[in-house]
Amino acid sequence: MFHKRFRSIATHLVSRIVLLALIGMSLFVSLLAAWEYESGKRSFKADMERHADSSLLLLSSALWDIDPAMVGKQVKWLGALPQVGYVRVRATTTGELFEAGIPPAADRPAVLKVDIPAPQAVKAAASIPLGTLEIWESRRYYFEQIRNSILGVVLGYGLFTVMVCAVVMVVMRRQLQAPLRQIAGFASDLKPNGLQQVLVLDRPQRDYVDEIDLVARGFVQLQSDLQGHIAHLDRLVAERTAQLEQVVEEVKSLSLTDALTGCWNRRALDERLNVEVKRCLRYARTLSVVFMDLDHFKRINDEYGHATGDAVLKELALRCQRELKTQVDWLARYGGEEFLIVLPESEAAQAHQLALRLGSVIRNQSIDIDNLSLHVTASFGIAQLQEGEAMDSFLHRADAALYEAKAAGRDCVRFSGAHLRRQEKAPHKPESGRRRFRKGPQ
Repeated sequence: MFHKRFRSIATHLVSRIVLLALIGMSLFVSLLAAWEYESGKRSFKADMERHADSSLLLLSSALWDIDPAMVGKQVKWLGALPQVGYVRVRATTTGELFEAGIPPAADRPAVLKVDIPAPQAVKAAASIPLGTLEIWESRRYYFEQIRNSILGVVLGYGLFTVMVCAVVMVVMRRQLQAPLRQIAGFASDLKPNGLQQVLVLDRPQRDYVDEIDLVARGFVQLQSDLQGHIAHLDRLVAERTAQLEQVVEEVKSLSLTDALTGCWNRRALDERLNVEVKRCLRYARTLSVVFMDLDHFKRINDEYGHATGDAVLKELALRCQRELKTQVDWLARYGGEEFLIVLPESEAAQAHQLALRLGSVIRNQSIDIDNLSLHVTASFGIAQLQEGEAMDSFLHRADAALYEAKAAGRDCVRFSGAHLRRQEKAPHKPESGRRRFRKGPQ
């Protein structure tokens, strides 16, 4: 974010007023100077014609009497006038030149040029003018007059501009700058969890409202709308979160559940059994598993179709779930027609009782599918977790026991070889704190 220097609106407005005043004053002063100059020239010509008329009589008599001193005195009197820059009288008869003031440039014409006639008494005898009177204005005098006139206008205009700027600054700071600073400070301190704060402006009571009041009202309305919007978003987020959690749970359940039978799938088996093995090894608890395999399942698929085979598997899983009478025992589909029953806190003898009961339930109860009554059997392999044994070795022993049951003619139960040798050496005695043998179905 780029940081820019701060300049208040009042300062910006005053600078624009001053700039506009300078432009307007420049135009006005230019027009005033032109008008004053032209007006001065007209006034000068009128004054000089009046003075010339009053001087012509004396100049006429002096030239007629050939009195150079009188002519020079009158020329000096005219040249001493403040608005006169240069005066020149040229005598026609003698060619004598009388002048006063500062001579102008050679190409600058005289403002007033008049002929000096002969005296009235001898005018009839002398019709030729006695001389010529030429008068040039004093530009310095007129520039000073124009300067003084412009200076007065500039001072008045400048004083008026200063007063206007002062009024604008006071009004802007009291009515605009201070409230806007309060609004800016309030907005910068406002946090999402503090939208309940109320904007209160430090302004005198008035019988009217202005733009600042409208901004403050809009700000309050914005706070209210934001509060409602945030509350709505919170509700939406809560709803979406709940829906997402539900979807996640459903996806998780689907990812860990066998779609056909509804029991745990192979992925869930690997995760949960690994945890069970670690827990039992850490706390020296017992753990047994039962591998169950449906006998001659390929024949069912070949003779009655895969749909019938799927129905048989679903019914088989349902019967096994009903026989698991505790919440800690669980069933997983290992693959195809193979299932694994996990029995925490159970010894091999208890697993054997459960396998016998399951074999009886499967064998003695037919499976009815679309007017078709099927009698199926299952083989079981049992293993109990040994001290320090890994999960793969544990499952391998149970699987080996299942193959022994298959080799023994199916529809039977077999222990893992190592456990069977221990059972032969020492009869089983339940330990204190262990689960008692499950009873068979009544």
